[in-house]
Amino acid sequence: MRFESVQALERPLLSEIVHPLMPSSWRAKIAFELKQSRYIIKTAQTIEEFRQVIQLRTSVFLAEFAGLENDTRVDIEPRDLESDFLIIQDAATRDVLASYRLICSEFSQNFYSLSEFDLGTFLETPGKKLELSRACVRADRRSSGIFVHLLWRGLAEYVERTACQYLFGCSSIQTLDLRDIVGIYEYLQHEGVLDNSFTIRPRPDYTILDMQGMLSSLRTEGEVTGEKLLPPLLMGYLKAGARVYGAPAFDQDFSCLDLFTVLNFADLSATHLRKYLQPS
Repeated sequence: MRFESVQALERPLLSEIVHPLMPSSWRAKIAFELKQSRYIIKTAQTIEEFRQVIQLRTSVFLAEFAGLENDTRVDIEPRDLESDFLIIQDAATRDVLASYRLICSEFSQNFYSLSEFDLGTFLETPGKKLELSRACVRADRRSSGIFVHLLWRGLAEYVERTACQYLFGCSSIQTLDLRDIVGIYEYLQHEGVLDNSFTIRPRPDYTILDMQGMLSSLRTEGEVTGEKLLPPLLMGYLKAGARVYGAPAFDQDFSCLDLFTVLNFADLSATHLRKYLQPS
């Protein structure tokens, strides 16, 4: 994202946040709540839950990832007001431990991906679409793999309620090393998950690699090591049947690469549904 869309203010206590974009009340477009073990999986439904999402995102994306610990900006932007937020809460304290922004094509076409990618024919393809973005987990809970499963569980519920067919978004890779990038694309090609349909390409300001040139340099034999560089959430999508489209976009603000990723939810196998999406 571009920080111009993140407005400046003093970083006060959660209950005291005053901001031009901060709504005075909040209602989920799709409301649900599920209990799983010690956690609550739900969409944010109150202004307090919305504020907790913004505070969590600010601490993760601005203070931690962008290194702006003493900055006064808050991670909020206009498209947040058109979104739903899938959140994971501690059942005892109701603290928000993880969140995911969801933009359903039924309610908005203001997708974050459009700021980085020319989406070609993708949005014209029949079927409701759900953009996933701004996924984050509180730092002290990140070592537990349970949150990927819980987010998947919540996504399954949201998709069922909205009848969305395509889940898509920018999957961030925290490296700019050319050898790592080539290794990642070697792995994607080896697994057969690179796709050129929809004619997806990064917008000019986000383009740093020529896709054809990079593909021509990929090895067709030898050990494939790029899997180790993929974040758990993206690996979960790939195992579920997601595909990566086109060259990566360069996000200057976070010094990372974004891969445009699409999962056709209709293609999920019964095995995957039982393993990742059903409550344990």
